Amino acid sequence: MKTLKKILAVILCAVLVFSLSAVSFAAEKTEPVIVVSGLASFPLYDGETGEQVFAPSAKAIMGVVGESILPLTKSLLSGDWNYFADKCFKKIYNGLFEIISCDEKGNPLHSIKAPTFPLSVDNYPEILENENDEDEQGIAKALAARFGGDNVYYFNYDWRLDPLETADGLKAFIDNVKQEKNSKKVTLVPCSMGGVVANSYLYKYGNADVSKIVYCLVASKGIDLVGELFTKQLEINTDLLLERLFSFERGEIFTQTLVSLLQTGVEITPALSKAIDGFVASFLEATNDRAYNEILSVSFASMPGMWSFCPDEYYERAKAEMFPNGADEDFIRRLDEYHNNVQNKAGTLMKNAKESGTAVYITASYGYVGFPVTEKGWEQSDCLIETKNESFGATCALYGENLGENYKPAATVCKDETHTHLSTDGIIDASSCLFQEQTWFIKYMKHVGFKNNTQASELLLWLVGSGEEVSVNSENGYPQFSEFNNTTGKLSSLTGSEIKHSILDEHSSFLSRLFEFFKNLYSTIQNLFAKSK
Repeated sequence: MKTLKKILAVILCAVLVFSLSAVSFAAEKTEPVIVVSGLASFPLYDGETGEQVFAPSAKAIMGVVGESILPLTKSLLSGDWNYFADKCFKKIYNGLFEIISCDEKGNPLHSIKAPTFPLSVDNYPEILENENDEDEQGIAKALAARFGGDNVYYFNYDWRLDPLETADGLKAFIDNVKQEKNSKKVTLVPCSMGGVVANSYLYKYGNADVSKIVYCLVASKGIDLVGELFTKQLEINTDLLLERLFSFERGEIFTQTLVSLLQTGVEITPALSKAIDGFVASFLEATNDRAYNEILSVSFASMPGMWSFCPDEYYERAKAEMFPNGADEDFIRRLDEYHNNVQNKAGTLMKNAKESGTAVYITASYGYVGFPVTEKGWEQSDCLIETKNESFGATCALYGENLGENYKPAATVCKDETHTHLSTDGIIDASSCLFQEQTWFIKYMKHVGFKNNTQASELLLWLVGSGEEVSVNSENGYPQFSEFNNTTGKLSSLTGSEIKHSILDEHSSFLSRLFEFFKNLYSTIQNLFAKSK
């Protein structure tokens, strides 16, 4: 009897130890995490030769540039820009874009593929062992380091295709991951264009298989830049171009000082600046229609995926501009289905997901100008996507301005009516966002710039790993508004003492710019000599 008791005691102890271990393991274990990549996070390649076709190789670009120099020179001398178009536009299209173009129905002309990664990321050294610590691959590395490479997956796709078809691929991917990991649900981390795909998935398949979505600077509401391009509103501005160079290299003092000096040159020679802007305007006016008809309309406008970036305010006009002679009915039907049922209903799709149990978190960035090819470039952005779009509705001051001392919040619908959701630098009003309490803004973080091993990536990891629903008030270290230092990788809370105007010509006087230039030139030379020893 005593022997039997001892045996039972041993068995019970073993069961207890196993149970405690199982509880501990369950507490640490995170459900599978799927990073949904953005546009061109991996190059497209020729399905037959394996050769990279997009982004174009340096050799391909230099070949087209080399063939364009002589015609460009002749056009400059003669003022006949049609000569340049005659000699170069077809070569530009054939040399760089024809290989990735689609037919009139939006189907690829050639057998071009995007790399896919059906297994967990620990099976792919090209993701985990590369030197890239930012963008989607950096995010995957950070997630793998925190939650295990066998528990993180990377959904990549052909960004040219209809996002509703890509959603079918994501559904199959999620089903495979759930089966492989014996998990009921997954966490999605859509980045950039990944937001388009994630919301297309919600539209077609709902949220039953998704416990959490952490949107990382996504384009679900479109990109004004694409809307402007597709409605033929190109405009090159010298001031915007210089500010783009200045803000993009924020933290690089030498580069910023050099750009400041260039800006000074523009200021003291306004006639030269006006002449440059006039020259560019005349070039665009003379070649605009042909550039669209012979390059853009038959390449990027032929891709259903690119149309997912066209915001609603531009959409109908863009179709008329890109297809003045009409387009294939089935192609337009496919574009309309995404636009009307996904982009225009993104808020409803996301709210429905949240109300039925899926945690929804949104991250956005600001503090940069956009591309200097349209006046919309002055809107707050992360260098590519406008802050108002990636935050699903924030009210934003233009770059270099603020909302004003007498500005009143657009809305306050939080449980705590004292929450105004205004940034202390006077630039962002988050009260007009879709989810005021679950939207974080990081100033000076570039597009999908959650660099691995930085406090920015720690914010993302915190959101992914959180158990109960969190908000912008849950953790003092991750407030709604913070500032990212690209050099140190640190996040800091906005204090209210930030400079509220940051247009380049307000940064400093001519003499201080000149002083900074020579000081940094001296420092650079010293560093070069130090490295050579």
